Amino acid sequence: MKDASEETDIYSLGVILLELLSGKEPINEHPTPDEDFYLPNFMRNAVLGHRISDLYHPAILLRNSIDDEIQVTEECVLKFFQLAMACCSPSPSIRPNIKQVIRKLEEIIH
Repeated sequence: MKDASEETDIYSLGVILLELLSGKEPINEHPTPDEDFYLPNFMRNAVLGHRISDLYHPAILLRNSIDDEIQVTEECVLKFFQLAMACCSPSPSIRPNIKQVIRKLEEIIH
């Protein structure tokens, strides 16, 4: 474990977003031969393999906000996914900072 920093916090936020989107655990104890045991790597491989259905839990599109003002669309889910993957970048120097994350989240929901 490394010391906590903004970069490690952003990475952790990305993993949490991936968990929320996919409904998967951050570490798969029993991956199949074509799966990676670590969620960010699994998601990268899903994109590279054009397995879009692996990126998010299908029920996520059925959910709307309590007040129904925000429609949950596949486009919105994919934007959250892109943000999550940016946060999980292997290189801390290219991860967004918290202000960029907040700005992107606001763009997605508006």
